[in-house]
Amino acid sequence: MKVVERNILEVLFMNNLYTVDEVAIMTGLTRRTIQNYLKDGKLKGRKIGVQWRFTEENIQALFNNQDFQAEVTNSNNKMVLEFLNSKERLETEICSVIDYPCLDKNQIDKLTQQIIKFVNTHQLKGNIKFSYQYIKEHNIARFIITGKIQYINQVLQMVN
Repeated sequence: MKVVERNILEVLFMNNLYTVDEVAIMTGLTRRTIQNYLKDGKLKGRKIGVQWRFTEENIQALFNNQDFQAEVTNSNNKMVLEFLNSKERLETEICSVIDYPCLDKNQIDKLTQQIIKFVNTHQLKGNIKFSYQYIKEHNIARFIITGKIQYINQVLQMVN
């Protein structure tokens, strides 16, 4: 039994594994939409305990799906439009679209993980919204992020 537990932990720490919630954050789609992709077989993953986990290869395969790309683009556009159309704000907020050239895939993966970790700690409090899209034909990682100025500034420092 210890060998099995150790192998699962090795997989968790050696490979970058993402949860349904993290994939939803990356894409700007809902958790339910990601679960539907899983159910429909458009997203492959591995169930560890009671949670689904996804490798970067699983997520990249989903990103290569044309229908998925269109849905993420629409979701991203909707996120920006909702920000622009909002008339009520209690605090200063920012909407940033960051196009990051992907010269080194490992570098962009590390940056994306760092941003997702940060977003995970602040998103539930309503401080930040985030979406990630990889535009393969241009080798660009596109981050769309909205929220309170202090949190967006921290993300911009990570990207810088």
